[in-house]
Amino acid sequence: MKKKLLALAVAAALPMVSQAATADVTIYGKVHTSIDYINPDARGADSIYDVTSRASRLGFKGSEDLGDGLKLIWKMETSYNTAEGGFGSGRNTYIGLAGGWGTFLYGRHDTPMKMSTGKLDIFADELADFNATAGLIDLRANDAIAYVSPSFGGLTLVGAMIPDADYDGNGDIAGAYSLAAMYSNGGLFVSGSYESLDNLQGGADASSYWRIGAGFDMGAFHIGAVYADQTDDDLRARFRGGDAKNLTVNGSWAFGNNKLKAMWGRIDSDNDVFDEGKTDAWAVGLDHNFSKRTKMYIQYADSEHGLQSTNYESADQSGVSFGMVHKF
Repeated sequence: MKKKLLALAVAAALPMVSQAATADVTIYGKVHTSIDYINPDARGADSIYDVTSRASRLGFKGSEDLGDGLKLIWKMETSYNTAEGGFGSGRNTYIGLAGGWGTFLYGRHDTPMKMSTGKLDIFADELADFNATAGLIDLRANDAIAYVSPSFGGLTLVGAMIPDADYDGNGDIAGAYSLAAMYSNGGLFVSGSYESLDNLQGGADASSYWRIGAGFDMGAFHIGAVYADQTDDDLRARFRGGDAKNLTVNGSWAFGNNKLKAMWGRIDSDNDVFDEGKTDAWAVGLDHNFSKRTKMYIQYADSEHGLQSTNYESADQSGVSFGMVHKF
């Protein structure tokens, strides 16, 4: 009897397996967890040890050929806390169309500004991420309507507008918008971007950022830099009302299965969160790649304005982070 039930279950599952195999669906993800030691140097508080999930995620994506060079694309991705368990906030999740004319998509997505310098953050999602150390503001916007151009000799243009119905109720089609241009040729990469974020971050009357970035790869060596000018009148946003100029410079050297990394960053702010002055940060790290999908790293970071991205008022912190990353 049990054998008959098993045979029926397998037979019932075969059509579903066949459909999934022909639907071009990819299951992917990343497990990234670190052991951190944070020392709040200037405040006299106790040092802390923590196991941290760092942008770990699970996603599904796929496409369907619609003919005449047109393709439907979609993605559903969410974060997962590998340190404490449980799914978290949604990541990039969208549906759209792609063809020789470019890509059109809408849903939840990184803004073009975030896209424009993502590859220049060599410590991305780690303790020394340039958002935490150099104070750069990267957003993933709800309700985004975006277009990505094809490459014009290495030049790609990206634009997104965000209706503000969910933010202030007016429903303007472009209550916020973000624009970026990226050029890549050989080992050279340069980008420029601008965002206007009125009403996006909780009712700010004037929040706008512009940013430029550049990087160059030459064999085993990489150098990169990002400069941003960030105006923010929202008291609940990153700079709690005020302007900031942000600069980060980084470099890396790959040897064998290892990579040595270093960065320096500065925030020049006119608000009282950072004492209306310049604050510096720096970090060094070493990655070891076991394979293309698995790496282990250790790094040290020091920041005068704090390393914890969720605690902006913590000043003068240093920390050591040991992490492992596996992509699937």
